[in-house]
Amino acid sequence: MKAVRLTRTGGPEVLEVQEVPDPEPAENLVIRTAAAAVNPVDLATRSGLIPTSLPAVLGWDLAGTVAHAPAGSGFRAGDRVLAMTAQLGTGVGSMAEYVSFDPKYVARVPQGMALTDAAALPLAGVTAVQLLRRTPDRRGKRILLIGAQGGVGAHLAARLLDEASARTDLLVRPADRSAWQERRAGCPADGAVLTDPAQVEAGAYDIVIDAGGAPGLFEAVRPRGAFLTITPFSAPDPAVRPDVAYTLIGVELDGDDLADVAETAARGDGPRQETTVLPFEEAAEAHRHLERGGFRGKLVLVP
Repeated sequence: MKAVRLTRTGGPEVLEVQEVPDPEPAENLVIRTAAAAVNPVDLATRSGLIPTSLPAVLGWDLAGTVAHAPAGSGFRAGDRVLAMTAQLGTGVGSMAEYVSFDPKYVARVPQGMALTDAAALPLAGVTAVQLLRRTPDRRGKRILLIGAQGGVGAHLAARLLDEASARTDLLVRPADRSAWQERRAGCPADGAVLTDPAQVEAGAYDIVIDAGGAPGLFEAVRPRGAFLTITPFSAPDPAVRPDVAYTLIGVELDGDDLADVAETAARGDGPRQETTVLPFEEAAEAHRHLERGGFRGKLVLVP
């Protein structure tokens, strides 16, 4: 089968589409991949910023159809599914024609949802769900979400803006201001759309959620407030503010959270993001797109 493979670290040019052995069914589902999303963690792995064993098949997110289902898995051949393989932890990359994975971490794709759209959901959506689960009580609080235009940020914003009991400000890129003003029109949560970190008041927020990598805004949290981040390589030093509860979020495999993300998207309550589809052979170009910055939506690769 074909797979997007990494044999050495470096620039996008090190990505290759290679022939690798088909996975053995064993006790896992074997999924025929329809699409696999490209995420920032893939760029960091490819560049060597995040170490991984080589050679490696890249990718965390996929959607496709079940090619083999072991007895008792709850699935059968032909079912439409999505999964987050957590490549760095499991060694299983999603950018392959067939992927073998534990069925307890696989969820069904809702009826009517395109597989290319489903592939864009897992990592960003599950990270957002797990981050909000670890966020302190948000009722009556003033919240700042940094990086609402990104993958995780968009999922967070969709859920935060549905909470009328909190005031949520969004910090986005200037080019995204008008789009986010339109999105929050009619949303239950009060708040503003900001485009410049200088607009953020020091000590003004009970909770700051950083999905964009802005450690300097640690100062935006008031004493005894909370700062949560998903960006380990651009995180503040928690020792600087011992009066603030600091949390660095690492995503975990969870089939129930994955199903929640898919069902939320199917109801239309999730983020509205365009999906750009490229073949496996253009994986390097997909990485270049993301590295250049300013890209909107999600990039997915198809065999």
